Amino acid sequence: MKNILLIASFFILFVSCKSTKTYYDKHGELRNITDSKLLNNISDNYLDYQTVFYKKFKAEVKINDEDFSFKGNLYIERDSSIIISILKGIEVLRVRLRPDKVEVLDRTKRNLLVGNYEFLWNKFMLEMDFNTIYSILTNQLFVYPLNKNIEDGLKKYKHNLGDDVYLFQSLKEGRAARIERKGLRRDLILHEFYILPDVFKISRTYIKDFNTNASVDINYSKFFNTNKGLFPGALIIKGNKNLDRFSIELSFDDVEFDGESSIGFKISEKYQKKLL
Repeated sequence: MKNILLIASFFILFVSCKSTKTYYDKHGELRNITDSKLLNNISDNYLDYQTVFYKKFKAEVKINDEDFSFKGNLYIERDSSIIISILKGIEVLRVRLRPDKVEVLDRTKRNLLVGNYEFLWNKFMLEMDFNTIYSILTNQLFVYPLNKNIEDGLKKYKHNLGDDVYLFQSLKEGRAARIERKGLRRDLILHEFYILPDVFKISRTYIKDFNTNASVDINYSKFFNTNKGLFPGALIIKGNKNLDRFSIELSFDDVEFDGESSIGFKISEKYQKKLL
């Protein structure tokens, strides 16, 4: 019995070491791979699900000099809707994001606020649509500026080797640094992803708009194993544009995939409809 356990342990260790060494050379340096292989490895490690339910997330939000925190629940139906319940003891807001619009149920004022994604652009200094928010929340690639065909847009990105990460970038290596060093203002945008080797998960997404001097930095951490695979347990988004600043810190204690829990979005006839 002991021999069987020893052999099994050796086999697991061997497979684990083999996997780790696949992307590093004998000197411990990260190996280079092709753009297509990097893209395939990232997409192959996306989690396969129809719904995801973030139970009792915690949020810390800062917009310029305003600070506020809250708890909530978040429910995603794949490619169709994102519903967020915001709690301050009781539910105060329920937000539904759909591909074509944003809807907010204000429980305190009994209003239904409806608008498009430009409302969020102005708040968070980042052009966004449903697919962008969906991708950020689920640790997936997206294209910036907005592009309806993500696959075609990503074909223009190239990768470089960073410090123990693959950098997947919209600008050629060194070009962004040269622009910043010379203080030039160009109609150029740097969009880059930091990809963890072996697991091929996004640890960071950075966007820099050189023309407007705006940037957004998205960091993922506390990855944990779920029945579907690795998923980040914390998400920090920071942005700035001239004198404006914002930050959003989210932490997820419990995430359920394809479970029975959900959040609905029923609109009472008593609610007054207004534009965002």
